[in-house]
Amino acid sequence: MLDPSIAPGYLAWVVNDGQHAHVGVAGYSDRYPDGMRKALQRFSKEAPGLAGVNRPVDVERRGGPIPVGGLLRRIGCADGLLVGDAAGAVSPLTAGGLDPCLRLSSLAAEVLDSALRGGAAALPAYDGAALRAHFRGRLMLRRGLAQVRTPAAASLAFTLLRTRPGQLAARRILFGDRSFPTRTEAWSR
Repeated sequence: MLDPSIAPGYLAWVVNDGQHAHVGVAGYSDRYPDGMRKALQRFSKEAPGLAGVNRPVDVERRGGPIPVGGLLRRIGCADGLLVGDAAGAVSPLTAGGLDPCLRLSSLAAEVLDSALRGGAAALPAYDGAALRAHFRGRLMLRRGLAQVRTPAAASLAFTLLRTRPGQLAARRILFGDRSFPTRTEAWSR
């Protein structure tokens, strides 16, 4: 669900697998006036896909901050490397999460292998800032969507994305061959 009053700058979701319902909100933390917990409580009361779901007394809560503004600039140091959600490499909004996660994981494995074979000098190659330089269009689109503050503005933004120029731009930026850099592009910087 794309509703800036529930998930400012990102999205809220419901996944009901028939046995468990997984409900979540994500967004820019400074834009939750009552906090994320209250937003999650509000969303879970009326979220689509939960009608008729038995709500147990005991509910397991899991959560933590994940980046919502794209790949982080700093994704590695001598103590560890971030991949997937933790690095901001995924995009559930565009269903583009698996490909970037696999590409970044492959790069991380190569960097770690080089570091283990030749010393820590290979670690600086795992650089989020260098990777971000390869997909400026996606970052501009994220910044634009982050500025959407009302449900009406979100609806208008997606109406514009349904136009021919909007579809062409989205296809190129979000789903094109260069929507996330390859290993060779990342190493060439």
